[in-house]
Amino acid sequence: MLALLGPRSLHRPLHSLRTRSLTTRHKRIPAYKTTWDPSTHLSLHPKDSSIQRRPDSQNAAENSARKAERERLRDAHLSQSTVLITRYHSLDAHAYHAIKRLNHFIGLANTKRNDSNLRVELWRAYSLAKYHSRNLPSLIPDKSWEILWATQSVTSLDNPSRELHLEEIYRDMRSAGKSPTVGQRTQYLESMFLNGDEELALKEWEYDHERTDAGSRQDYKPEHLEVGARMHALAGNADRARGIMEDLFDLWPTWDPSIMLAVFRAHTSLESEKHHDMAKAIYLKMKKHLGKKATLEDYDAWLVGFLEARHLRYAKQVFRDMVEDGHLARDLSPQEVEKVLRRLHLLYRLGTDIEKMTSIALHAISILPQVWHSELFGHWMQAATVKQAPEAATQILEMMFTRGNVPQTFHFNLLLRNLLRTKDKGRELKAENISWHMIEKLQRAKEIGTSADGPRKVPPADITTFALAMRHHANHLQWEHVDFLARRMNELELLPNSTILNVLMENQIRQGKYSRAWEIYKSFTNVPEGTRGVFPDGANFRCLWLALRLALGDHETRNDSTLPTPRQLLAETIQWWGMTRSRWDAERFRIGLAAGDHGAVTGLMMHCFSYTKDLPGSLVALHALRKKVDIFPSGKAADVLQKHVAWVDLSRGTAEVRAQHSHSGVFAKRVEKMGRVYHILMQNRFKRMNITGDQFAFMNKTEVGDLELNLLSEFIRVMMKRQYPAEDVEAMIDEARKDIGLPDLSTGDMDAFSVA
Repeated sequence: MLALLGPRSLHRPLHSLRTRSLTTRHKRIPAYKTTWDPSTHLSLHPKDSSIQRRPDSQNAAENSARKAERERLRDAHLSQSTVLITRYHSLDAHAYHAIKRLNHFIGLANTKRNDSNLRVELWRAYSLAKYHSRNLPSLIPDKSWEILWATQSVTSLDNPSRELHLEEIYRDMRSAGKSPTVGQRTQYLESMFLNGDEELALKEWEYDHERTDAGSRQDYKPEHLEVGARMHALAGNADRARGIMEDLFDLWPTWDPSIMLAVFRAHTSLESEKHHDMAKAIYLKMKKHLGKKATLEDYDAWLVGFLEARHLRYAKQVFRDMVEDGHLARDLSPQEVEKVLRRLHLLYRLGTDIEKMTSIALHAISILPQVWHSELFGHWMQAATVKQAPEAATQILEMMFTRGNVPQTFHFNLLLRNLLRTKDKGRELKAENISWHMIEKLQRAKEIGTSADGPRKVPPADITTFALAMRHHANHLQWEHVDFLARRMNELELLPNSTILNVLMENQIRQGKYSRAWEIYKSFTNVPEGTRGVFPDGANFRCLWLALRLALGDHETRNDSTLPTPRQLLAETIQWWGMTRSRWDAERFRIGLAAGDHGAVTGLMMHCFSYTKDLPGSLVALHALRKKVDIFPSGKAADVLQKHVAWVDLSRGTAEVRAQHSHSGVFAKRVEKMGRVYHILMQNRFKRMNITGDQFAFMNKTEVGDLELNLLSEFIRVMMKRQYPAEDVEAMIDEARKDIGLPDLSTGDMDAFSVA
């Protein structure tokens, strides 16, 4: 394993490779810190248009007579006696006291159904009364059965006998000729719905809702209305769900408002602006219902809903309410800071351009106390860097000065990144001047720098400032500046970080010193215990894969024994990610590894395994990236693998033989042949899966990625099977999995015995 620390001097002797262990430390990182993407959420069920267009007899079209009748039934339901039997005085003393005790607990349970102690006492009273009065089930009124069922059907760890009690109640009701209670009926319909029979469950619910016979009327009962609203919401029938919900709260204003959340999410799952506006109204109504009982989890659910709808204005309002209602930013404890940052970075997901990001940043600055503003300006400048908006970054820094906020070093570093990314000579020169001023400030420990508007404080440089300046000068081949900065950095005894590690490795790669890049990585990460070093980021590992790819592509360095093999580097990468994925900012590391197009590292890996003629390693690498790092094969993966299979190594042949092979066009023909094989396998797979071209076009990214991964796995096995028996192919794949440290990794939906 690896431990990642770093050298006191960049020129100290390098340690030999030894067993290491990674140590991950949570630090404040002024960058996007995201954990999940709400835009990937899909509705649980597709909308049922036939039900969505169904006339809503409970809204405007409902006549006033039926509405009044439902209210009368509700009032009768509320006033219905819970006494089991009125003429129990003639029973013997044991039955008399048992039924009287049962009536007492049923009366209590009518208002406290979720009380676990009361639930136990009620069941004991019921069992005792039934023991002393064998005809008890025939005497119990409907409402008492409903109360009994509702209390015993609670799913909880402190209700282990739930199923046994419900079965006994059901048998007792059948013996007395009773119809199912509303609780039994709604539970049955909901179970049917969740088990896949959505349409049938909704139709049966609508049938129950339309019934008007006195014995089985349910349209006024809150349990019936609640399950109807929930099922229609989950089915995507937002308008119908909202109408049922409104009926529920018209009849039962004090009912549990949690059902509103399901209806709310049904509205935010749609793309209609009208439904988003209705979702806001539901949010305000639910917030009013809950009052002070609203929790941070409730606000999170509302925030996620508007994020799913990609409605920035309403999402910002929920964030404001979180702060103003005292659920966020209550203090500056590490736990509270993390809560705020997590929700801010969810909002940042909606900042798809610099204008939206500016809106989010200004909104947060207007809400959060002054102590937060430095961090918020940093997020804003980071967005300007990502969106390549140097003018915005400059204006943000100017705004900090204007508002009396003192820009810190990391703000200036973000400005430097922004200016240098433009590749504009004027902006690069400005960034160069700023960085040298910061370096001089660090050395002299005093303020330097003025502007036309008055004095401006330039903060001292840090290790990242040195890294940015060194990369800039290296890009212009100004190695004398690079060497000077390296010496100055050592003199100032700055602690290294992952940014400077990347710059130093890049500089060695530019000069063709690939093994030196690997040695620098080890020197920063393999240090004596107790010595501080560097925990690498994703860009560091992508840089290592680049170095290995270039080294293996060069005949002079291909057999360098000081470099890791592709399998060894993959094992190192997977091990590093195993300890990184639990960090709250793990997504930043994953993006650094995958690069902006999410495919750079896949191409680098495939080239590395291709140069070493390691098809089993290629197969395991593709699946390791998908299963462990959630990176799908890039579009170039199939091309690299086809060329890998088609390639004939002539490195040991004479120059004449190599030239003849090059001009013969044999390689191009073999590549074309491999492409035809791949296409045939794809057609056969589509046929087996009954997928048409149109269906493939509408598959989501995950489905397409997994399909392509299984297709690549089948192609690799087919090619290997042309040279080896099936059992040998699987043995080689098993060996590759063990070398990489993932012996149980799944590697496709077909093994070598089942491929053609």
